[in-house]
Amino acid sequence: MIEPSIFDDGVVVRVDGDIEASPVSRLRDVLSWAADHHSGVLVDLADVSTISPAALGVLLIRAHTRSRSRGGVLCLVAPSRYVLTVLHTMHVDGVFPTFADQAVAFSWLRHGDLNSTPGLEQVLASTTS
Repeated sequence: MIEPSIFDDGVVVRVDGDIEASPVSRLRDVLSWAADHHSGVLVDLADVSTISPAALGVLLIRAHTRSRSRGGVLCLVAPSRYVLTVLHTMHVDGVFPTFADQAVAFSWLRHGDLNSTPGLEQVLASTTS
């Protein structure tokens, strides 16, 4: 299931289930719409345990590029260890601002430097101190 929710600070695209071949076209369409209409796009991956490298490249990289070209930012929220490993393996783990939860991501969108890219470990360290 792919469910977009609009907020004052941006849009959250919550993905429920693994990102493989089946939901790719729907996710592509939702992420394209979100990047076109919102400066802050949060992709909530809390319920995604795996993502294929092909889906990652086609979806997240394309949506990130589209968002940046419009002056926006695409953030990842709560990616699993597996998703983080795929990001690292594809050498794109530093591309996406990555957050432990939606509250921290929205706080960063409101108050952060949108040109910087915090990593998950940095965000987790700042929320526990």
